[in-house]
Amino acid sequence: MADNETPRSNDNDYSNEQMNEVLQQMNELFSRYKDESDLDTIHINRLLEVLQAFGRNPSQSDCDKRIHELEDDEKFELTFEDFLQILEESWTLINNDRNILRKAFAKFDLSNEGSIDIEQFRTIMRTLGEPLSDDEIDELVQLGLNDKHKKIDIEYLLDQLLGNEE
Repeated sequence: MADNETPRSNDNDYSNEQMNEVLQQMNELFSRYKDESDLDTIHINRLLEVLQAFGRNPSQSDCDKRIHELEDDEKFELTFEDFLQILEESWTLINNDRNILRKAFAKFDLSNEGSIDIEQFRTIMRTLGEPLSDDEIDELVQLGLNDKHKKIDIEYLLDQLLGNEE
């Protein structure tokens, strides 16, 4: 180390403290979903629910596949450490890419006005990909509704779902 350099151990200590705090918060969130037994585990049937609590949004079918893999390995309970490993798996990541969603919605914007007819939107949400329930569709309609034109405003819906783009 040169004479004018300062040791940086404090930076690393702060980083470790910060990481420990994040892990503690994550463990507290995980604990809310623990089984009622004395074990510090969650049952694999709660995997999707817990992933969603952690801000992930995998499809039901992807989650079911992972649960079947766990069942095949005779693993029915997950510890916090098990869950952290699953949390790092790519299938759990939320798809919140604004441009991808914008392009997908734009395919149904027949008038090229940046909006989708409400009934067409309902049909799309019921039939493409993983179908949504009527209640889920109603929530999305309300999020993206442009009262003036009675259509789903694509940019407004994206802002409501993903936050304002700055």
